[in-house]
Amino acid sequence: MEEISALKGRLLLVDDEPIILELLQRQLDLRGFTTKIATSGHEALDTLSSFPIDIVVTDIKMPGMDGMELLKNVRKNYPDQEIIMVTGHGDMDTALEAMRLGAYNFLTKPVGVSELVATLDNCLEKLKLEQEIASKQKALQKAHDELEIRVNKRTAELTRSNALLEDEIALNSSVIEEIRQKDARLRQAQKMEALGSLAGGIAHDFNNLLMSVQGHVSMLLSLCDSQRPELSHLISIEKLVESGGRLTRQLLGYARKGQYDVRVHDLHDIITTVSETFSRTRKDITLNSNFTPHCLAIKADQGQLEQILFNLHINAADAMPKGGTISITTEIVPFAKVSDKLLKGINGDYIHFSLTDTGEGIPAEIQEHIFEPFFTTKTHSRGTGLGLASTYGIIAGYGGVIEVDSSPKHGATFHIYLPASQEKPSIQGRASALSSRKPEGRVLLVDDEESIREIGKELLEERGFKIETAENGKKAIEKYKQAKFDIIVLDMVMPIMGGSETFDELQKINPKVKVILSSGYSLEGQAADIVARGCSGFIQKPFNMAELTTKIMEIL
Repeated sequence: MEEISALKGRLLLVDDEPIILELLQRQLDLRGFTTKIATSGHEALDTLSSFPIDIVVTDIKMPGMDGMELLKNVRKNYPDQEIIMVTGHGDMDTALEAMRLGAYNFLTKPVGVSELVATLDNCLEKLKLEQEIASKQKALQKAHDELEIRVNKRTAELTRSNALLEDEIALNSSVIEEIRQKDARLRQAQKMEALGSLAGGIAHDFNNLLMSVQGHVSMLLSLCDSQRPELSHLISIEKLVESGGRLTRQLLGYARKGQYDVRVHDLHDIITTVSETFSRTRKDITLNSNFTPHCLAIKADQGQLEQILFNLHINAADAMPKGGTISITTEIVPFAKVSDKLLKGINGDYIHFSLTDTGEGIPAEIQEHIFEPFFTTKTHSRGTGLGLASTYGIIAGYGGVIEVDSSPKHGATFHIYLPASQEKPSIQGRASALSSRKPEGRVLLVDDEESIREIGKELLEERGFKIETAENGKKAIEKYKQAKFDIIVLDMVMPIMGGSETFDELQKINPKVKVILSSGYSLEGQAADIVARGCSGFIQKPFNMAELTTKIMEIL
């Protein structure tokens, strides 16, 4: 395999739309990549035969030779070539077929530049790791050959050199084991990343459906008299929507798309709060702690940290149906102690905290699957298989790692490593509710889902706002030019013109425009970029009208 370029990487972009190729090439060139383009599968194969390419990024739907056929041809002629598939019409079967044929990843349009660059960076990191492994294997083979020569020459001195020979064999075995472990972690990370991409897309679409249901329920609740027998059914539906929202939040956590309100916290405070809350529900379980005296400053979302800890407490409790002991220890460790556990780490101190239970233990054949989504050994009524999966995704999203050490009848210990922060923990609590004030103002509600626009307009008008709607960014800009609005509620993922481009155009019209970004994804990636560019706020679907009203009032 030819060594990766000194620049960020050499890419071949394949699409039958020249405009898309030109725009994508310009964006990637600005980010340090070296790019070539091809408008057909045949042209792509010609380019691969003439130029060294690190990664091929290809559309699936193309005339002549489509992306899947191109993938098969590349696999046949260039077995080591990395390929990322991109499509606007893919489904689960297409994604799985592409991964089976050897694609590195499968992305669904519209693909944000940040998402694509992150995937390209991960793929380049994989290529570099493979080069390192190949280099070590070559060095190992060379060392092995030299060792044989020395042994043949020194047969007469075998007794005197035996100890030295044993040391060299042990060293070589250690190198082989290190390579094997890195390769296993690499393959596991690739599998989890592919599953995460699918899980994130499913959660986004499901959140949009829940948003429509929530809107209609909110309207019926506002119209329903407290004495009506239907009221209890509506309340039950709203609780089911909340339950569905929790499920999608777990999916988004696994997909590493769940960073909402990132601040610096003392992890000891959060562990103590979660443990005290948990102990009130399971009095048959004893909780022990052995905390380091140092402050465990960590920059993360408090809700996510609580979710990690609750998931681990609940998992431990399920392993001890008759009661037992949960022990938590914490310490600060240097990067050198954890670097071999990470595919890509952050240089600096890490927080290591472990949670140990005295339960039934986890069989070896199950341990490699426990962090996969929807994998569970519980009955259907007791679990969804998302607790440890979302824990894994959240930890990976912060550049950390989680490991398990367990054997049957000897309990289990989960080891979590997260980057420590050099900042001081924030003393600011969660935002307090607004004081009572009558809602007022002109609001433009922009969403490509008709049901969300209709029910949102009706409910917000009932609360006192003046509402107009738009089904896409282009329509929203036209309406904003005709009549100024106090605030705009803007969906992020829309056809014709998405939320990011729409926000930029609105700012050109009015640099002080107030915009609340709304999305089935959470505040991560492209959404975080929009907020950083001056967006006033963010609200994640599904939300009820009371939450949206509060958010609007906060900003106004």
